[in-house]
Amino acid sequence: MRVLSIPALLFGCVLLASTDSAAGQSTREFQARALFQLIVQKSQVLKVGKSQLQTKSAFVTYTNEFFRGKTNALKVQFFTRPITGETRAKLLRGEDAEIIKAGYAALVLFLDEQRRIWQANLTYVIPGATVVRTVASNREELTKYFSDYHFDKGRLRLKSKGSYSTGPGSKEEILTLSWETDLDSPVFDQIKK
Repeated sequence: MRVLSIPALLFGCVLLASTDSAAGQSTREFQARALFQLIVQKSQVLKVGKSQLQTKSAFVTYTNEFFRGKTNALKVQFFTRPITGETRAKLLRGEDAEIIKAGYAALVLFLDEQRRIWQANLTYVIPGATVVRTVASNREELTKYFSDYHFDKGRLRLKSKGSYSTGPGSKEEILTLSWETDLDSPVFDQIKK
């Protein structure tokens, strides 16, 4: 009886160690430092002032959820908390309410047939404020902000630094939205057929 319990105990220790290692690897796999900043000078809706998000993790999906499924996109969500195995499972099910509480940012990169970016939208969310803007939509902007981009269906490498500003003559609002990202992350295919 003792002889059987020692191998079982050893197997349990090895299994526990490998599970802990996989969970740590999973958390590291989603690490991505990024900085997002919003400066509002004038707005009828947003609070005037400066805010920023420093994120610790990114979760990337390949999706066709936009434009009624007519175009594919990479949705890169940046969070202020690490992504664990449990968090990853929730994100894949669309259950993100818990991880977005403290604020988050998302870059949506719309892709053409050759997987080149043709438009980039940025969403910036902090408690009390949500800003969504198209930050690049012409070849000059895309080359300037997204030249260090590689997507091979399984991974996304993206180094991007840029800034979007409303024109100074804008009657409704004057704001600047900036970002700096550096990530090399797995991509989860969520294309609906």
